[in-house]
Amino acid sequence: MDSQWKRFWETGLFPSLEFSLSLSIGYVLSLFFYVAGSELSLIDRTDTAYPILQALIAIFFAAGFIYRKYKQNFPFTFSLALLTLAIGQVIWLLLGNTSEFLIDYIFSFELVLIGGILSAFSVGIYGGSLRDFRFLSFTLGVTVFTFYSLFEPNQNYSIKILLAILYILLSFYFFSTLFQQNPISSKFYKIRSKIGKHPLFSPFYRSSLSLLIAYCILHLYFQPGPKIPLILSISFSVTFGRVLSLLGGLKKETKAVFLIGRVALLFAFFFFIYQTYWSSFYIALCIIGGTIVGFFKPNKTPYKEYMMIGMETGIYLGLSFLLYFWNLPMGIRTFTALLFVPVLVYPYLLQKHIVRLPRILMLAGAILIVIFFFSPPTIRTNSPFSKKENFDPIPFAITNLNFNEEEYIFYKSVLPFPSNPFLPKRSEIKDKIVVLGLSSNQSQIISYIERLSEENHPFLIITTRNKTNQFHHINALSLLSRKSYWNFDIYYPNYLSQKITFAPTLPNDWKLKYFHEKLDNASFQEVVNHLDSVLKYSSGDLRKDAFEIKHLYYESFAAYAKFYHNIGQNKLSLDAIAYARKFESPKPDLLRIAFNSLKFTTPEAEYIPILEDLSIDSEFQEFAWNSLIPMFESLGDWNNALKTMGFLEKYYRTNNQIEQANELELARVRLYINQENWKEVEPIISTRLRENPNSVIWERLKNEVIEKKDSFRRISIRPDAKEARIQ
Repeated sequence: MDSQWKRFWETGLFPSLEFSLSLSIGYVLSLFFYVAGSELSLIDRTDTAYPILQALIAIFFAAGFIYRKYKQNFPFTFSLALLTLAIGQVIWLLLGNTSEFLIDYIFSFELVLIGGILSAFSVGIYGGSLRDFRFLSFTLGVTVFTFYSLFEPNQNYSIKILLAILYILLSFYFFSTLFQQNPISSKFYKIRSKIGKHPLFSPFYRSSLSLLIAYCILHLYFQPGPKIPLILSISFSVTFGRVLSLLGGLKKETKAVFLIGRVALLFAFFFFIYQTYWSSFYIALCIIGGTIVGFFKPNKTPYKEYMMIGMETGIYLGLSFLLYFWNLPMGIRTFTALLFVPVLVYPYLLQKHIVRLPRILMLAGAILIVIFFFSPPTIRTNSPFSKKENFDPIPFAITNLNFNEEEYIFYKSVLPFPSNPFLPKRSEIKDKIVVLGLSSNQSQIISYIERLSEENHPFLIITTRNKTNQFHHINALSLLSRKSYWNFDIYYPNYLSQKITFAPTLPNDWKLKYFHEKLDNASFQEVVNHLDSVLKYSSGDLRKDAFEIKHLYYESFAAYAKFYHNIGQNKLSLDAIAYARKFESPKPDLLRIAFNSLKFTTPEAEYIPILEDLSIDSEFQEFAWNSLIPMFESLGDWNNALKTMGFLEKYYRTNNQIEQANELELARVRLYINQENWKEVEPIISTRLRENPNSVIWERLKNEVIEKKDSFRRISIRPDAKEARIQ
């Protein structure tokens, strides 16, 4: 290669390729993490597989990063091996049977683990080779994507396609290392600045970087959801700070830059301390921290420096989680938070080039910020349970399927059985029938059932036909068999050996067709009305079948009531009981559930029928009557209130609870007086005064009745006053 071509290669062609390559990798890598967030949210992160995958990816990324950053010579054979592996990864990704990366994680975890390790190591090697020129173009790619994603949030890409593109881009980098052993353009575009060489500025870089990394981890932990604003603010501010450090005018203002760095670091520390849910002022903290990191980044960072940054980050995280989970008085919390200060200013205090007064002022400023502005993060609470998302009962008992946990495994199913919040893995579905719901993440579930079909694994998909819960995936299920029931459908593969049909207790002749036409797509109240009509005007087998259908409906809703009661959703349990009792009188087990649920639920008028059912059972009568009385009074139903008071008073006297009975009698008399029902109240007062002639309470009630009757008599004599009283 002659010198002219070499000059063009090093100064013209390669820098342009480097810029394009770094820009593309920054964009694609950001897009990958953006799309991966939605897919990987369906993975069970509580088992050991996911943390192992995360740990290995982090370790191999760090290994690749450190190797490339501190290994000047890049062996030819090593570069060729990585290039070969990258090409192999591209072929495996593009020729894979499934389009969803999530499905490979569930069914082929070993391959995903190997691919993740290679990916992390390759990206780490590229990250370790970044210099100013490539770093600026890389962060520009991150910034361009995150800014674009704010306006175009729907990114319909496959993770496997993004991985393939990323490997292709990395292949270009590995290919270039075959021709040049040293980092690309090591002699050109090495942008050096006085700021990056000055020893006084290195503490700002170290402290701000550890503070920024710790905060990002805390924000990711405490604030689930999209992180586009977080990524955009950091990528933009780091790029801006790095470009700002290259301005020639600032290099001459060492004192001013030093003062600005101190003030900016204290501001970043203020935003870190003043946190609630680790989300307050997070954009300001990311912008200030990222700008400091980009502006004061040294031209060369020793290996030990990164170890200290990692140690400081760990201390920040440890103290933060300690303050979060350790519920201490505010004074002790503030004292504990003062431990943040030495971590922040420790690199600054060690600088021998800095005079004593600025170091003391920095330490004092950080201490005052903690004392006056420390705000511990608030303990998170779970989001309230959403009835709309979970309560959609179906009469599943009309099928011939005997659902149980031994033979079935459920994922977001509408059935009243414990459901897996994550797509079940291969080890979990062994010898079991998978029952799926399609309420969310439909594209991933479709890929999941395609994989199940390839392996001839039995599965069912149960969907409701609720008008408020319509789906647009029916075409995707067209290759499956379908059995239509009343208000719900079951999809199943053709190879499923178990025949899907109605319950064996239901007929298979025209009578079932008769009920199917009447009950399909009918509301529960319409079903009750139709079945009651059949029982009233029909006889024989048709009447018998109507009884059986009502029983199956009752059993279905009773199962929902038991399920919701077991998971502590008392409101939904009572709603299910309200449906069940429309078809049959509640059995003792359901009455027990109603009793336990009502004790922890705010009384509502819609539960009056359930309480009336409880009042029939001697075990729950006292509780039911005590609950019904204030509900009838609030509704102005005085007759039922008085009637229920009478029942409860009689119950107390039968069980020798005289004190409670007397108190209830007084309440009943007071209700009679408010109604001006003298016919009922006067005999009671007279009887009690004869029994207790010295009773102050009954004497006062007697006088109150006399006064009210006199007042009523005076008003009746004056018609105009009576009319005014009525108005």
